[in-house]
Amino acid sequence: MLSHKAQVAVLGAGPAGAVTARQMGLAGLDVVLIDPFVPVTGHQIESFPASGAPLAEETGLLRFFCEASDGPAEAMHMQWRDSPETRRFEGKGPLLLHRESLHVALREEAGRHTTLLQARVQKIITSVHGARVRTSAGEVCADLVIDARGRQARKQHKTDLTALPFAAQGNLPAFSMWLEAMTQGWIWVSALPDGTLHGAVFQPPEVLAGMGAEERLTYLAARFSRSANLNQLHGIAAGKPMAAGFSAVDGPLVSARHLLVGDAALARDPIASHGLVHALRSGVQAAVAAKTILDPDLDTRAAHSFLRHKHRAAVAAARLATQGAYADQCRFKTKFWADRPLPEPPAALPRVTQGLVTLAAPLTRAAVLGHDRIHWAPAIKLLAVDDFLTEAGGLNALDVAAACRPAASLHEVANRLGRQHDRRLVFRVLERLTLGGAFAQAGLSV
Repeated sequence: MLSHKAQVAVLGAGPAGAVTARQMGLAGLDVVLIDPFVPVTGHQIESFPASGAPLAEETGLLRFFCEASDGPAEAMHMQWRDSPETRRFEGKGPLLLHRESLHVALREEAGRHTTLLQARVQKIITSVHGARVRTSAGEVCADLVIDARGRQARKQHKTDLTALPFAAQGNLPAFSMWLEAMTQGWIWVSALPDGTLHGAVFQPPEVLAGMGAEERLTYLAARFSRSANLNQLHGIAAGKPMAAGFSAVDGPLVSARHLLVGDAALARDPIASHGLVHALRSGVQAAVAAKTILDPDLDTRAAHSFLRHKHRAAVAAARLATQGAYADQCRFKTKFWADRPLPEPPAALPRVTQGLVTLAAPLTRAAVLGHDRIHWAPAIKLLAVDDFLTEAGGLNALDVAAACRPAASLHEVANRLGRQHDRRLVFRVLERLTLGGAFAQAGLSV
């Protein structure tokens, strides 16, 4: 069996893995990208929202997303409430991407900057110095392993939702997406110019459990026959059910030398999903963290703290979006929607009045990105949003902390800062700090 050596072994060549490997390869790291390179399973069309375009453009990857698409969706048709709704995107709709084309393009782009190894991962063994990855094509020795195999990276995962992907033919308007609520889930469909439809039926796991190939086709045909919009579909082909619910690991670090990115760390719920944006962002973040970890002159702990914080922020944003979407549907009181969890109210923080204020928590430090590496910087904890203020427009955490000594009113704190900084910037920073729970009445603590 062959043996390979590299600085970084990336497991999984989906979007998150390919982006991570490519970014590290561009930075001059020796990277091996390990994947069996089998065709993409599941539904073959995925949407990429306009909010992901700036990051894709910044990394030089936007053209691959555009080339994998026939164009943006023009409308979303929803059989969701008491009467049908149509949301028109007016040229700002998400790109409808051919998943296989995108995966191949990103993999090939990564291959221009890394070594591709077609193999299945069998075992990962890590130590304080590095890792060994046993594969079907031999062993790979690396200083760092970045696992981007999605749910396959976890031995166990819980999910309350299963997706049954399908393809069909129909006469729905091209460049349109369709959402149709059901008693125990929903149907998502995208329509392409040639009349091809791709989508998935989302249901609780017990609904689809134990079905064979023929039973899945029968189930889909029966489902579509009860829909006013989808009852004319023909040429239906069904894939295999797969876990689709929200799930997240406690943290992205399995060990100091083994990181999880993309769906391996956070699998988003499809009703509020920006999965490709998350894959792109987490891949870029992991690449920067890897460069920091492998730099002997930098503090590895800063990279680890940075990844943990970004993971917590991503999980919180995904959970809030998912809960909010479900909460909006719970008012219809069908079995599925009524069982969805509602958002938890935020923890109460001390109310800041016009009296003397001080920082609610002592000045701390946070891991920040600068000059393509991660380092520590003085920071003020924003207790309400689990975030930090390190610097904004030249006004940094040390400036604010100094302006709060001795304790003073917010007006006086603003005057102190305004002597050296633009007052408009000062007001914006103080507003962010106040809303983030950074201040408390003098003499109080949280």
